[in-house]
Amino acid sequence: MMKRRIAALLCGYALLASPVAFANYPDRPITLIVPAAPGGAADTLSRIVGDTLSKELGQPVVVQNKPGAAAAIGMSELARSKNDGYTLGMVFAGPMAVNPNLYKTLRYDPDKDFDPISLVAISPLVISVNTSLGIKTLEDLVDYSKKNPDKITFGSAGIGSTQHLCMELFKVTADVNMMHVPYQGTSPATMDLLSGVIPVMCDNVISISPQFKTGKIAPLAVTTTERLDAFPDVPTVAESGYPNFQANGWYGMAAPAGVDPAIISRISKIVNQMVQSDAVRKELTAQGMIPASNTPEEFRTYIKADREKWADVVKRAGIERQ
Repeated sequence: MMKRRIAALLCGYALLASPVAFANYPDRPITLIVPAAPGGAADTLSRIVGDTLSKELGQPVVVQNKPGAAAAIGMSELARSKNDGYTLGMVFAGPMAVNPNLYKTLRYDPDKDFDPISLVAISPLVISVNTSLGIKTLEDLVDYSKKNPDKITFGSAGIGSTQHLCMELFKVTADVNMMHVPYQGTSPATMDLLSGVIPVMCDNVISISPQFKTGKIAPLAVTTTERLDAFPDVPTVAESGYPNFQANGWYGMAAPAGVDPAIISRISKIVNQMVQSDAVRKELTAQGMIPASNTPEEFRTYIKADREKWADVVKRAGIERQ
């Protein structure tokens, strides 16, 4: 009988704890884990989100970069964090949608270990070429590839990277042969694209677009369904003859699984309002990103659909799981 009374009391305290915790949330600084190195798109977006949350919640938001192991280091730390709302994370397509299709084992479970909060931005990709090749359009690239099978190489940040899978999807869609050259990161691949060692690359607009000013690299097509405001003269892959083609990166917010739904909802609403603000939309658009937001459940569905899409690409390209 005594044990039952104690259990009932503990249950009652647990029910009371959540509203009280939420009413006082947050009463101390919040940590925002970024499973990527400083300076990239994930880091840039995290700073924008962190500043907004800090202003709206009245507490500092400390951004912690935890790169390495294809984002597994940062993702596993986020998964192991206390689910009290004081540790959040910036997540993106690689660790949430691509890696589960590439690795037999992961240090985290993308479905069970996280509570999605909201999308923040879509990161379009652009297929680009070294101008020395003399190719002006995506149609030119396809024609050249079919006339010179296996002679066109394309670079990427590594096997299974978004850049790699984008081109694998394009190869299947356009029925062309191109040889993949994986690099250890985007920077060395871009350097070889500039020098002509590799003639083709599909990369995030935010990363590759500064190189267009050199005149050595030219964009052929963006991978979104519509043209980008930042590059209105660059057609989409769909416009170039492949209407069903779409391949984008994305970035969003998530928390360790089990955070109070009221806290998740509150942060989601703040992120949504931030993304819809004129100042943030202008900043993201200028960097070649597309502002985007949704509800936690919509974000969960979005992640699942993207994972299924890349699973099909990995299978059709014959990429072996590691």
